[in-house]
Amino acid sequence: MNFLDFFDLVVNFFFKVCCFGGNFDAEKNKRRCPAPVPLDRDFFHCIINRERIAKMKLHERGVLPQSNIYFHTPKEHDRKIFLTPSSSGYYFCDETYRVTRDNYDGYLIHNGIRSSYGSYLALFVKNGKGYVYQNGRRIILCENDAFLLDCYHSHVYGTLAGSELEMVWVHFDGTIVHDYFRTTTKNTNCSVLKSLPSARSQIIYNNLYDIYEKFDKKKGVNDIINNKHLVAVMTEFLLGNSPVPEQEAPWDDLLTYISENIQKPLKSEDLAERMALSPFHFIRQFKKEIGYTPHRYVLMARISTANHLLRRSSLPIKEIAHACGFSSEGSFCNAFKNLIGAWPADYRGKI
Repeated sequence: MNFLDFFDLVVNFFFKVCCFGGNFDAEKNKRRCPAPVPLDRDFFHCIINRERIAKMKLHERGVLPQSNIYFHTPKEHDRKIFLTPSSSGYYFCDETYRVTRDNYDGYLIHNGIRSSYGSYLALFVKNGKGYVYQNGRRIILCENDAFLLDCYHSHVYGTLAGSELEMVWVHFDGTIVHDYFRTTTKNTNCSVLKSLPSARSQIIYNNLYDIYEKFDKKKGVNDIINNKHLVAVMTEFLLGNSPVPEQEAPWDDLLTYISENIQKPLKSEDLAERMALSPFHFIRQFKKEIGYTPHRYVLMARISTANHLLRRSSLPIKEIAHACGFSSEGSFCNAFKNLIGAWPADYRGKI
């Protein structure tokens, strides 16, 4: 029995005792007292439903009473493969609201998985003004601004002096989120999106609010859908921090060129010329941006195309070899065997 199951039992027990006062007719299933005691579970500062969602009464300085926060414990399977929320809230804050933490790490590690209220924070400013510190530098937040924050490390954010702040936020985590976050934030502790076009800021708000609303309306929490929302939010931060946000990046253009000309020689010197780089610098930069050398990437692209043709066409192996840019059937077969682990004819015969 985990903590939430135990806590649920305790809350239910005291709820029944306080409501029924032990004066309960088991046979007739009715109270003998004339009226129920005016007491609900909020008395215990927590409501937990059968989906392991907890709504807490707020005791944070600067958070106004109309604010809400919900906690969620994902299934072990969902936590391993999805981005999953661990808490979500809609806050109305006065100017005294300030969060200063060395970290927001969890209170328990079980089977190598952190259990916490959320290790990464996505926050959208609906109204008012606030601030967040990015690597020690304070950034002012205004209406429709958003930030993505690494809460495993020290962090500070809050309401700007003399202002109020209305915001929707989600704390979340997942096995892939660390690498995703590093790609998004470029080695800072926080990514901030300001002055976004209204359509893009609305995407962030809608996805964060949809997660919150599922909790608030008790519609049932589906972590597959939550993952979809969180990926959409992370994608907006990726686009917002891209060096060429509104057009195709040069390296993406080069990869498209390789894919569309797979039957050609595609020598590194020619690819370097397309990028206006010397062959030496091109190879180094390609490895940095793509993760493979140009020769390795082109080879993988050729084999991937050949793999599809072997499975989906009746073309002879020799024709497939030439269609994929190999100089001979023999060089194709050797490359295919080294990368896939089987000869092309054997591979096709097993399909």
